Amino acid sequence: MALLIGVLIGLGGQASAATVTGQVHDVAGGCLENANDSTATNNAQWLNTCGTNPGQQWSRWSDGTLRVQGRCIDTLNGATGNGTRVVLVVCSTASTSQRWTFYASGYIQNQKSQTCLAPSNNKTTAKTPITIAVCANTNAQKWTVPAVSTPDTTTTAPPPTTTTTAPPVTTTPPATTTTTAPPATTITAPPATTTTTAPPTTTTTTSTSLPAQTTQTWDSSFTSSGFGNFDDTPWNNVGASAPVIVDSPVTSGAKAAQFTMPGGGTRSEIVPTTAEFSEGQDRWFRFSFYLPAGFPAQVTTWQVITQWKNDGTGSPPLEITVGKGNLNLEGGYGYPAGPRTFAQPLAPAVTGQSTDLVLHVLFSRDPSKGTVDVWRNGTQVLAGYKPAGGTLYPTDKKNTATSNSYWKMGIYRDSAITQQARYTIESAKVGNTRAQVD
Repeated sequence: MALLIGVLIGLGGQASAATVTGQVHDVAGGCLENANDSTATNNAQWLNTCGTNPGQQWSRWSDGTLRVQGRCIDTLNGATGNGTRVVLVVCSTASTSQRWTFYASGYIQNQKSQTCLAPSNNKTTAKTPITIAVCANTNAQKWTVPAVSTPDTTTTAPPPTTTTTAPPVTTTPPATTTTTAPPATTITAPPATTTTTAPPTTTTTTSTSLPAQTTQTWDSSFTSSGFGNFDDTPWNNVGASAPVIVDSPVTSGAKAAQFTMPGGGTRSEIVPTTAEFSEGQDRWFRFSFYLPAGFPAQVTTWQVITQWKNDGTGSPPLEITVGKGNLNLEGGYGYPAGPRTFAQPLAPAVTGQSTDLVLHVLFSRDPSKGTVDVWRNGTQVLAGYKPAGGTLYPTDKKNTATSNSYWKMGIYRDSAITQQARYTIESAKVGNTRAQVD
């Protein structure tokens, strides 16, 4: 990533502020851009091919603002609703909707709405409008940003404008995630403008985890929304076609998500648009599905139908598998200090009828605290179970900043399985209480 670094020199030769500018790009490969480099009030922001134009030269200020071309990004009219557009405005000391919290894991959370900076519907195509959305584990919401710029709070001078030429004084470039920069594009830059409002004296918050979620509800809503409540994750189809919406084989007039895995295929999964699950969170899940006659329930190797996956690579702390004729709660294979595996049979894997699972999970890296309760078709089949590796753990022993988990569902299995597998998810829910998922 090309960085342009400027230093504002104040009166009397004193440095009044240092500005570090550069691209804000997501893991999916696109860059945040002030659309058409326009400085008009309420100008749209979009995701675009990464380039060198002024609309992509951002500075992240210690007051929590994210600036480009001398102005700040904000939610349209300060609104907080999911899907609200992000726009360019004159910087204001009074607007909390212009303040953002930057997380080490890549999330940029609006301090007023507590939702995250995201392309519309988490899409990754060029010129997708930028919005605020429920924080979700998707590459479209994980951003690399320039190092923080610190304004001088003792002067009323406006924040410095960026420049397109290399300044005589430089600072060390900020650390970035390992991402290959997309090819640059060239766009004609308009004249630079500046703001007349001095930045406030608040401090940027940096965290190592997803924004705290004290409450959390979500519903798959296949009948009314199709896959509208799921992230766009095409990389979750390996050796199989993407899932499709079909008429439910269980409930007349309802829709369901159908997954088909040919012999030798590996993965066909979807990811709900919910926030991740972090230390101490207490969550309820409902997972209703249908295994048709012929589903290979007797396989003796791994075959996952849903999992609570830790960020990054590695085997998850919790997963539901179908094998040896049973539904099983498994996990612990990817524990950083070495496998702490477990496999708890829950009930027979019955084909030809719907199965309804309710799970109650207290998420914790502490094995003495993390617990799982499971009900199948209304009958409790597991109570107070404490996995040996806890219900959360980081990706690996060196990376303790990614200990959150997120929910995935579909089919993920050993490529050695030669039988085709097909099943439908009838519904899925997340709640803070049992009543919210009933």
